[in-house]
Amino acid sequence: MLRKFYLVSLLMLATMLPVAQAADIPYLLTAAAKGDLSTVNALLNSGTNPNTKDADGITALMYAARKDKADVALALINKGADINAKDSGGWTALMFAAKKNYIATVRVLLDKGADPKVRDESGWSALGMASTSGYSEVVDLLLKHGIDANVKSDDGKSVLMYAAKNGDVSTINTLISNGADISTRDRFGLTALMYAARSDQVPAIYALLDRGAKLEDQDKSEWTALTWAVKKSASKATKALIEKGADVNHKDSEGTPILQLAVSNTDSDLVKYLLDHGANVKAKDQYGLTALVYALKAGNADIVKLIKDAGGSY
Repeated sequence: MLRKFYLVSLLMLATMLPVAQAADIPYLLTAAAKGDLSTVNALLNSGTNPNTKDADGITALMYAARKDKADVALALINKGADINAKDSGGWTALMFAAKKNYIATVRVLLDKGADPKVRDESGWSALGMASTSGYSEVVDLLLKHGIDANVKSDDGKSVLMYAAKNGDVSTINTLISNGADISTRDRFGLTALMYAARSDQVPAIYALLDRGAKLEDQDKSEWTALTWAVKKSASKATKALIEKGADVNHKDSEGTPILQLAVSNTDSDLVKYLLDHGANVKAKDQYGLTALVYALKAGNADIVKLIKDAGGSY
């Protein structure tokens, strides 16, 4: 009798919601987001559709997942909620949980059969979302449930590249330990080490080199990690790479020396560092232009002096 009274009261309460809220956010979704397990169970037991969704296609399970309500997620799944349903953007409940580092909810979803390989409209899976957010524990869980550590987004970047770009050493190590190919390349030929270098992520550079990344790998323009670091004025990465033995006199596919790139960026500290570590001040680009010519064109008096003092000429 008490149970019947409770259900009647609950249904009456739902009908008392403002019209817009009742239409746009069904009460099951509100209860799921709040983690109100007793109300969710009551609604489900009274016949409410466990796959109820809002205008954006976000289901009750997704509401629970994005608020880390693992117990509510489990109740919905046990009552028939579609665990791999997608919202209007192609996101699943697992993606919402992975993106927020909600370990308990991720574990429930995976244990109940959520597919970690599903991708959204941008080509991202839950693994990509966890990796780009720096959540190595979620990454490890997803990898242990069969997702490929070498999965790439639609633009050809691997999750390892994103982890390198973000300087996320823990995720880098987790991915490599689970089979991520350290030498894989994006569509322009860039490696994870190059992403770390151009983002000035020194700990990531060291981690990748320690795990076997090749210092002198080249992309399609024959740029090395050091070339990228200098081009982006990533001074810490530049120094780290040179300390590890990177070739300071490397030229790209057009014959441009690394020193000329530093001069063009008018980065006097970087120019000095390169000169102090063996950069050839007399090297010429494909047009026969030396670093001094680049310095004069850039109009930086300090760099002109540095180049001349190092023996530079036209």
